[in-house]
Amino acid sequence: MKNSVTVKAYCKINLSLDIKGVRSDGKHEVDMCMQSIPLHDVVEVRRFPSCKREIKLKANAEWVPTDSKNTAYKAAELLIKDFPQIDCGTEIIIDKRVPGCGGLGGSSSDAAGVLLGMNDLYDLGITLEELQKYGAQIGADVPFLLKYGAAIATGTGTDLKYTEPLKEGILLLVNPGTEVSTAAAYKKYDELYAEGKIPSEAHQEAEKIADVMAQGLDALIGKTKNVLEYPAFEFEPVIKEIKEELYKMGAAVAMMSGSGATVFGIFKEKDKENADKAKRIFDEKGFFTFTCDFGTV
Repeated sequence: MKNSVTVKAYCKINLSLDIKGVRSDGKHEVDMCMQSIPLHDVVEVRRFPSCKREIKLKANAEWVPTDSKNTAYKAAELLIKDFPQIDCGTEIIIDKRVPGCGGLGGSSSDAAGVLLGMNDLYDLGITLEELQKYGAQIGADVPFLLKYGAAIATGTGTDLKYTEPLKEGILLLVNPGTEVSTAAAYKKYDELYAEGKIPSEAHQEAEKIADVMAQGLDALIGKTKNVLEYPAFEFEPVIKEIKEELYKMGAAVAMMSGSGATVFGIFKEKDKENADKAKRIFDEKGFFTFTCDFGTV
């Protein structure tokens, strides 16, 4: 019997993000293309003796909630409710490496990590499709983050169609340490849209992005679009500044991920020196950075 399981909880970037409208339940209909990236938190799930089947959660970052406000905690609650064979306490330990409120799905990846970890630890036998249904009850990004790869996400973000990921280019993430509330970003977008301040060229079909991703980085140039940049740039002008700087530094593609505040640049392999220089410059500013080569992932 296993006493603990450790999972790498990978996060994601959006290569496109469009909003199709607001549903009757108040949730936004989205059309987006996401790709997993190697940046991850580490989630450990442990058994501990307890007749209450209680949950304990610890994290190395003070800003991470350790109660039911945490998506990882919610994931454990869902499985404990439905699986009586979980007959002891469950301890969750999160090693945070992904910046918070970054548009990278960091908290959702932790929830996905708990679902995967508990399924393994307690030998629950839950299929990926069933895990994704649990994930959809927790957050829009959770179902996608249960499986590494790329996908078109529609509906509220939980309806997935897997596609070919981008397999070339050097990725550089830059996060200035500012926070953009996802709820506030969507609300502000609705206001800007109603005022006619979202231009028609801001929209992009995820299906079209998925088609060109398989063709390589050159095909993506000029096509990646995220409508939530408009509210985010108003909230935090530094996000727009980072995007502009990445282009000036030689990125072939630069865009904000999710609702921000992380911006990514993708550089061509021949421009690796530019990517390295850009990373050093943003490091010197005290920003969070992460880099990887899509060609070796």
